Formats: sequence, structure tokens, C-alpha cells
Amino acid sequence: MQLTFINGSPRGAKGNTARLMDNFVRGFLETPGASCAVEYVAKHRTDLAGLKKIFYASENVIIGFPLYVDAMPGSVKEFLDVLIPPPQGAAVPALGFMSQCGFPETGHLRFVERYLEKYTKRLGASYLGSIMKGGGEGLHMQPKFLVDKFENGLHSLGKKFGETGRLDKDDLDRFAYPEQLTPEQIGGLLPYVNTRLWDEWMKENGALERSFDRPYRQ
Repeated sequence: MQLTFINGSPRGAKGNTARLMDNFVRGFLETPGASCAVEYVAKHRTDLAGLKKIFYASENVIIGFPLYVDAMPGSVKEFLDVLIPPPQGAAVPALGFMSQCGFPETGHLRFVERYLEKYTKRLGASYLGSIMKGGGEGLHMQPKFLVDKFENGLHSLGKKFGETGRLDKDDLDRFAYPEQLTPEQIGGLLPYVNTRLWDEWMKENGALERSFDRPYRQ
């Protein structure tokens, strides 16, 4: 089984999308006969036609990208636009997606997921499904057991995809948890984010003592 994973993150191999992709691909390649090529939209910005040829030469494609304040990167949208119409006589690969966002609630990704499914139908491709997960930006600050759970979940999805050739909806729903945080979960999360994320960044930049400055106040 052949797979092309197209990483649409502007950060390329250094972003969280690559980290998710690596775990998925590692699981996928455990199936005998499975092969995977990895391409980066950022490396093809001046030659999207070349990436289009790679896309249509593939058997299965998964396009991964981060969600930036409820929108896909412009470079990913540009690439999706280039794919339509398919070259005359070309076979259209089966198409799936992987997206993550910094917000902990996967619900932020559901609107772009609906667009991706509709887009796949317009392209005339078989829809593999979409791997959606919140909390990607916080991987560097989460406890190891949570990071391991995150990465093991992707490994399992990749392994099962290699074995069956599809992304199971029940598996995707389990991996996507939590869809929405409860008020109690939000109350416990905010202090942790404020101290481990924002305060740490401000310390690194020597600005912690200016946390409550209001420079635009009249």
C-alpha cells in the first residue's frame, strides 16, 4: 500500500504537524509492503504544479496542517485550489487529512473538517477521513504521560490504516477527545496555562514584571 503524506505546515519539518505525522507514519510502515513518501508544501511554494504531479501519481494521500485561529494556512488553500481540475485521464488518489490546533478542544476543527469532506467530493476522490485533534501546540509543556497518549494514539491510527486502508470513524472520535471542555476542566486548565506557558514565555523575554501593563490606556 502506498501513501504520500503532504505536510502543509509553514514550519515544515520543525512544526507540530511533523511530530504528529511522524508517529502516524511510523505505525503505518509496520505493515509489510507499506511505503510512504513525505512532501512539504513549504518546499514547493514556487512549484505547486510539481507537487500536483506527485499528488496524482499517488495511491493514497493525507494532507496535514495546523489550524490557525480556525483557518487553514493560506499555502494549503492555495495547493488545494491547484488540484482542481484533475489532469485529463489522471486517477484521483484516495484523500484524507490530519489537522491539529493549539486550543485544547477538538471542536474548533470541525468546521474545516466539513469543508475538507466537501472538497474531497468536488475533487472526485474517495474520502479516507480526517484525523482531528486539539492541544497540539501544548505538547512541549504537557506531562509525559499525556504526550505519550497523544503520540501512541497516532501510532495506532497509522498502524490500523496500514492494515485496513481506512481511517475508522470510531477510532477518530476516540482520538479527538475532548471535543469540548467542561467548565470544571477549563477552571483547572487556565491557571496551568497561565503559569507554564504565558509566564514562562514572559520570563524568557524579561517581561514578567510587566504582565499587567496597559500601554494603550488613555
